[in-house]
Amino acid sequence: MAISIKKLLVLALITTSLTGCGSGRSAETRLIKQVTDGVEGQSNEVRLRNVLIVKDKLAQGILIGTLVNWSDEADVLTGITINDQEITLSSASFDLVKNKPVIFAGPSANADAFISQITNAIGERVDITFSFAKASPVKLNALILQNDGIYTDLLRYKTDTATVTS
Repeated sequence: MAISIKKLLVLALITTSLTGCGSGRSAETRLIKQVTDGVEGQSNEVRLRNVLIVKDKLAQGILIGTLVNWSDEADVLTGITINDQEITLSSASFDLVKNKPVIFAGPSANADAFISQITNAIGERVDITFSFAKASPVKLNALILQNDGIYTDLLRYKTDTATVTS
């Protein structure tokens, strides 16, 4: 009888120690922040959200993402590079004013950025660097997606003027 109680206690101790989460607040699965295909970043009070590249049928890489300045002090997005290659922007620079986001692609887009030929395959990740007038540059490693599903008929910002290269 005493042996079976000892076995039961050892079994209960082993079971609780194997199934319990010993990492607590620093558990790897608890620290994951990416909830979409897009990546996120921050420089000072400028937040970059849901940044990714959509590769269309012409092998053009279209930037998707939103930039928001949370600071009372305005900043300016001065350029974007993909794999250290400058990309074409719909404006030479974009003002980042508090609570006035710069949105690349989608129904509320107010900016457009693309690379005319992207050689990376769909599913690969590329380095994207955002440069600002005041904030430090932000380098993200973004995913390349195919233009299907929600990206089939991608709405892009169109200007009446010619596009410029950053």
